[in-house]
Order: sequence, then C-alpha cells, then structure tokens
Amino acid sequence: MARLGKIQPELMKNVRSKQATVRYPFVKAGINVPEGLRARWDYKVPERCTGCKICERVCPAEAIEMTKCRPEDFQTKTGFRPICHLDRCVICGQCVESCPRGVLTLTDSFEMAFLSRDDMIVY
Repeated sequence: MARLGKIQPELMKNVRSKQATVRYPFVKAGINVPEGLRARWDYKVPERCTGCKICERVCPAEAIEMTKCRPEDFQTKTGFRPICHLDRCVICGQCVESCPRGVLTLTDSFEMAFLSRDDMIVY
C-alpha cells in the first residue's frame, strides 16, 4: 500500500479541482455527445422504404430482419419492412450507407439498456 506522503500532493490538487465526471444516469445535463456519434438505429422515413431488403443483406451481424408490414405500418411495395435487433447490432452503419432511399439512420441516442429482449427491437 502506498504511503500517504507520496500521494498527498496529487490528492490535494484533485480536492481543489472541479468535478471531472457527471453523475450519470442520475444527472443527464452536461453530457457532451460528440458530433457524428453513431448509436441507436432508427427507421427515419418509412414512407420512402420499398422493402428492397438491401439493408438486411449487407448487415454483417444479421441484426436486420425483414418482416411483413403490420396494418398500422406504412405499406411498402413488397409488403415487407426492416426491423432491427439492437442486441445483435454492432452499429457499423452498413445499412445506412447502402439504403438507396435514405430510410435508415443512426441517431446519437446512446442509451441502450433494456429490461427485456422485446424492448431491443426497433420497429
């Protein structure tokens, strides 16, 4: 164990300085989200989706699955729409880059802790 004499100068310097971290998740103000952060997957413009399945084919983690459109969904030409399994997604951005119509996006929402697997699916 280090003697107090050796660490005392560093300890006194840090006692007088302001707090370096935020009490996240209790305090969310003051969190600096970097510009261009790739985080949570989002189905941005469902009206443009044709159901071409390109996003599903290029996903290296097989996190995107094409499912039949539900009655409350916007109906695509093929009758299929993408859903993302966030528990599999590696947030690489291949789906966003390959989508010819700009339907998908990666948001800067980095909070992805869920209580059930059903909550990890983005419809």
